[in-house]
This record gives sequence, C-alpha cells and structure tokens, in this order.
Amino acid sequence: MKPIIHPADYYRRLLAAQPHALKRLDGSVAIVKLNRDQQVPEDDGPAGHWYYVIAGAVRRSTIRPDGRRQILDLMLVRDFFFVGNSQREEPIEAITEETVLAGYSGARLENLGERDRQFARELREITFRSLERTRQQLVVLGGVTTADKVSAFLLLLEKRYRERGDIRLPITRYDLAEYLAVSVETVCRAFSDLQQRGIIALIGIRTVRIVDRDALEHQIGRKYPNAGSDTIAA
Repeated sequence: MKPIIHPADYYRRLLAAQPHALKRLDGSVAIVKLNRDQQVPEDDGPAGHWYYVIAGAVRRSTIRPDGRRQILDLMLVRDFFFVGNSQREEPIEAITEETVLAGYSGARLENLGERDRQFARELREITFRSLERTRQQLVVLGGVTTADKVSAFLLLLEKRYRERGDIRLPITRYDLAEYLAVSVETVCRAFSDLQQRGIIALIGIRTVRIVDRDALEHQIGRKYPNAGSDTIAA
C-alpha cells in the first residue's frame, strides 16, 4: 500500500510542532518530498544546503569494492544534515517511501550567523550534532558480533526517540544490514537470537520491544554513552 503524501502545509505544521535549532526560519523553508531511493537535491552554491528530516529517513552511502552499498550516515526524524558540492560522490537519498525534508539555504544561514551571535551558536549546534551522530555510529559498528551491533542500534534508537518499551524500526532489515556492514541474513539471525534469549520481543515486522534492558546493555558491555543528550556545548 502506497503511503499518503500530505500537502506541504501539513508538513509545515508538523515542523512547527517539533523543537529544533532553526525554529526562527520555519516560515521560509522549502518543503522537499522524496520517494524511496530518490536523491536529495544538491546545491551548486559554495555554501551548500542544510536539511532537517520532518518525516522518513535519509542515507548517505558509498559503494564498496565488492559492489555492496555501505551506509555512512543515517539521518532520522529531527536530524539535520548538510549537502555540499564536495559530497557528490556519496549519494544522499531517501531511504523510506514517505520522506519529507525542510531545506535551508547554507548561504542564508551563514549570513545570519555573521550578524547574529545567538544564531551562530545555533548553527554550530547542528554541526556538532551531525558530528555526534557519526560518533554514535562508530560505537554501533564497534560491536564484536552482529548481536552487539543490533543491541547498540536499538539502544541508540530508544535514546533518539526518547521512548522506552516499543521501538518502531525506521528502516528495513536490508537497510540495517547496509548500515551495520553485514549481510541481511546475519541481521535476521541476530534479532532471532536476542528474541530467543528473552532480551527483546518482535511485535510485527517493524516493532521491537525491549524486554530485558540490563541484558541488552550487557550485550554491548556498557550503557550507551550520551546518545540521548539534547544539548552539546558550543
């Protein structure tokens, strides 16, 4: 069943209800709607473009020598990411069928930042959060086994969504395999292993319930570090 794509005004209202660092520019953003595998528009200007994920998910990826895709960065709802000329060799694409972005001109952000110190701090904040997302991915990929990596990914999602209990997976197991740099069969076995051990329960195809949080944290050897932090010092 094809998902419903709402009018732009619907997503503007959705954006207005979400707290983020560039709230003062909500009234002038461009709403960009993408289908799965559609590339995020590039900006030919030297300042590039910033995007905020209102709905769906986005991947920055590369093709490995063996022909398989490797997801280098995964952007979910409420994440900012930058698109510039230097990244043309790393496709940035929608990873879900209903992906909607708010687009901000990099040139305009730079101009505002030069005139407004508070706005400059806000711009630095979204840059630091993008770097923090990379650090979080390195923690996930640092797991010794696929079960370790899946466990770290679930704890990361829980922190990013600020929810406890049931976690709605924003991507398919095939996408997760590309994010974790393993085969989809290995990912499925890891989910089955965690379920059989009573650590998680699978509710349908895309929902995971954390049953034993201590065991899930023990799986990666520690609690997930600072994944739920809302603020980063500028």
